[in-house]
Amino acid sequence: MKKTLVVNYTPREGSNTKKMLDHFIDRNKDKTEITVLDLTENTPDLLLRDNLNPMVARNFAGIAPSEDQQKLLNKNDGFADQLMATDYVVVVTPIYNYSLPATVKAWFDAIIQPGKTLAMTEKGLKGLSENTKAVLLTTSGGDLGSDAMKHLELATPLAKACFDLLGIPSEAITVFGTQQYGDKLDDLIEASKEEINVLSEKWY
Repeated sequence: MKKTLVVNYTPREGSNTKKMLDHFIDRNKDKTEITVLDLTENTPDLLLRDNLNPMVARNFAGIAPSEDQQKLLNKNDGFADQLMATDYVVVVTPIYNYSLPATVKAWFDAIIQPGKTLAMTEKGLKGLSENTKAVLLTTSGGDLGSDAMKHLELATPLAKACFDLLGIPSEAITVFGTQQYGDKLDDLIEASKEEINVLSEKWY
């Protein structure tokens, strides 16, 4: 059975984004082995001085970290290994301030690692997850899909760029205007569920 990694960041009570997640899992739980990574409970380490320097030295210069340094790298290494062991990735997150929440970006920073998920070639970096597919399930309170606002929607292109770097083709299912069009919220969510159904049939 194919493996699916669900990367979940839906901390708000009553999250509309989580409704999309719940539907995805209910729709596909018998078709694929699903692992849910809850970023609110298992948060990636930010790339700070103590872990960034040994990671760069190891991944770019081939300098082995000390035992203590490796302990600082183990958590993010685990996220990278988890990605390499899956067939499908579902990133579930609201849009914050026009972009990905910092916690979700930290996950991308954790998994994008030369020597683990990327290979250094004569032409530059090459993603090693070409047999994996991904989807971004997300919502925004305002209508960032409108002509006047779509230039501010940075979450989807950022996620796509990160997946492209990893060699992973990706798509997005987005509900815009959950607050702006509150009177139509149920219809908006239902429409996203139909998109999830179509994606599920294509994947599984």
